Amino acid sequence: MPGRHRRLGPRAKVGIAGMLGLATLGVTVLAGAGGGGGGTPSEIALAAAEGERPNFVFIPADDLDATTSPYWDAMPNTAALLRDNGLTFTESFAPTPICCPARGTLLTGKYGHNTGVLTNSGDQGGWATFEANGNEDKTFAKYLEDGGYRTALVGKYMNGIEDDPNHVPPGWTEWYGSVDNAFYTGYNYALNENGTIVQYGGNDDPANYSTDVVANKSVDFLERAAAEDEPFMLYAASTAPHLPLPPAPRHADNPFADDAAPQTPNFQEEDLSDKPAWLRTSANVRSAQVNLTNDRDYQDRMGSLYAFDEMVAGIVDTLRETGELDNTYLVFTSDNGYNLGSHRLINKMAPYEESLRVPLVVAGPGVVKGTDDHMVALHDIAPTFLELAGVPVPQDMDGMSIAPLLRGEEPQSWRTDLIGQYAGPGPLGVDGIAAEQVPGAEIEAPEFTGDPIAHYFDVPPWSGLRTERYTYVRWYDTDRTEVHERELYDLSTDPYQLTNLLATPAGHQQNAELVAELDTRLDELAVCSGASCRS
Repeated sequence: MPGRHRRLGPRAKVGIAGMLGLATLGVTVLAGAGGGGGGTPSEIALAAAEGERPNFVFIPADDLDATTSPYWDAMPNTAALLRDNGLTFTESFAPTPICCPARGTLLTGKYGHNTGVLTNSGDQGGWATFEANGNEDKTFAKYLEDGGYRTALVGKYMNGIEDDPNHVPPGWTEWYGSVDNAFYTGYNYALNENGTIVQYGGNDDPANYSTDVVANKSVDFLERAAAEDEPFMLYAASTAPHLPLPPAPRHADNPFADDAAPQTPNFQEEDLSDKPAWLRTSANVRSAQVNLTNDRDYQDRMGSLYAFDEMVAGIVDTLRETGELDNTYLVFTSDNGYNLGSHRLINKMAPYEESLRVPLVVAGPGVVKGTDDHMVALHDIAPTFLELAGVPVPQDMDGMSIAPLLRGEEPQSWRTDLIGQYAGPGPLGVDGIAAEQVPGAEIEAPEFTGDPIAHYFDVPPWSGLRTERYTYVRWYDTDRTEVHERELYDLSTDPYQLTNLLATPAGHQQNAELVAELDTRLDELAVCSGASCRS
């Protein structure tokens, strides 16, 4: 069935008028290197008024690495429907590679130092900080709804929302957000469904499986939204493949059910003498943790992607059946990567490739097929949606619209580096990955004298610069103290980051000029905002 030529209803027409008025409030469409071009505000508004406003379906995975796991093997539908019919970005990054900051960046188009969210809880992280800093009024959902879009979130929103489970953020026409960490387990969780808390039970009823609930509610929204005379945006957020989510019961015997996790050259890295002290001193404990949990974690991760893949297929089928597929952009990515044993680490947070690199695939009207190697990041999603929707892009967004890249155009200029940041676990060690802990998700580790420990083992704060060739890291750079240690990797010769070029006095001397340049650039990006982040 061909896509409908959308006729604007009263609400959408009001949205267009509102968009034109936003220019007087310091909002503009960013062009060229500043944000991706695509026409002046009046040109875009005219196109929208002629009925060309697209829909958006945003589908983030949770903790899906782009470097190690063979995730496409567990996602054949997503590969066929999105990857093979769209554009895959091979250099896609999560600047703050942990759940809450990453999702804040996705929603606002801003680096973590501009949302104020650099970890999962505490005074530098979590939903409470995100909300207190006024970010909920500056998300792409809010701008799209103000511009005439019908919006919906289904699934995971942000760590810390469990402290105010009745909260429904502005900008969401419909809200089905998870309100407790049990959502990570797939069962016995609650959703805030447009202000009403609804409990879902255990695995005695397979229909409770969280990814399937997200899928069913997404399809229901799409069917109803397609019947309305408004463009729509769906944010469908399963927690797959975040631990400890198991495969859906129907996928218990999937091909990965007994597999060992992949072992890349930096898996359980043997020689850590060039790594920072925090990793050297905790190496044995971390290695034991990898041995105890990594294979089971990998099996669950890959198995849980089968239901995620079916969710994507159901969404695409619904768009096709309602005549909306040809007018809808579908975006698949992840909030952050995952270490899976590299450098003796599990989880994410680290400034290494496994944490920083994420999948990104976009399919939709006018999108070229193939791959693109421009350096893109999570904060590019928000300005892209707004430009494609004909909604002015606020000047304070740090990201760059990738709309020209989707059309196969070569921008006059594009970024060649990104800042990475993480605020660390806080003074009590609870502000980071521990905020994602599910009660009872514990293991026994001999190195801890029989005491139960969580799966969640954090890393210290850092800031870093990822260029096209180098990764440069300053440890403890975001904890309001001095820089303690540094790392430098030449990715052109050392893609697995096995040799820190600054680990010896000779290395410091040989790379002094380069480090000075990287320090200068990192200092610039650490305080950038809006246009200064895009230059």
